[in-house]
Amino acid sequence: MSEIAVCVARAPTLFPDAHVLWSAAGQSRALSDDNNAPVPADIAFQPLGTESASQSHFLVLAQDFLERSEALIDVVPPPPWEDEDDIFDGEVSDPDRTEYQKRSSANPSLDQKEEAARQLMENEAARYPGCTAGFLIALALTYRRILLDRLADPRDKVEILRRVYSQREPEWMTAEIVYLHFILLDQCRYLARASASVERKKEILTWIYTDPALEDQPFSFKNCVKLATGNTPDLGAIYRRLQEELRPALAEWLRESLARKRSGADRQSELFEM
Repeated sequence: MSEIAVCVARAPTLFPDAHVLWSAAGQSRALSDDNNAPVPADIAFQPLGTESASQSHFLVLAQDFLERSEALIDVVPPPPWEDEDDIFDGEVSDPDRTEYQKRSSANPSLDQKEEAARQLMENEAARYPGCTAGFLIALALTYRRILLDRLADPRDKVEILRRVYSQREPEWMTAEIVYLHFILLDQCRYLARASASVERKKEILTWIYTDPALEDQPFSFKNCVKLATGNTPDLGAIYRRLQEELRPALAEWLRESLARKRSGADRQSELFEM
């Protein structure tokens, strides 16, 4: 087992708020005391008698998930020349490449990862028909990171275990709500991208410069900025300044997309560039 996984002795750190009694309605199945017994594939949760019993219930599931998800982790990390910034500028010596290929043979193969992910994330796969194995791998690793994060909301950890080990309808996690705010903000980068369509840019601008009456609605541009800046005392000034600083560049960004559209540029390549 790698150092990334949480051992049973350290497992209580998964749920640091011991005073919280995690529960949910439903029909339960008792977990076996046998550590080698498989965790039921469809566990429905119900209130347990004591806090310690509730903690123990979820810790068994968390430990099972952490152990099984280790099959998705590479023993040997990617080489530095595969980094996004490509510090070697594409020039890699043959000996270095050969050495990495030799060492990376210790990593689980893609087929092994896909098989492990499909078994571990069977219930999640059923919720998202047609999803790829790559999606399940990424989702499992995201869940793993949250489970191991001491600062993560314990309710998120319980929700992850419910999703993986039961067929109940999922509920929003705090982490997902935060992620979505940053994903929405990330869409603003398409304003400066010539390959982005005029329609996409118009949609983003409508979101940024919305009616003032809608600025305090969930997931508005203002609320996304509020989350990203930590709701500072001068939030209003920051939010307005962002809007004003965008204005001078908007005409050029829109002109680039219009020119590209009129020139009949290859639409397929545009999709890949976006």
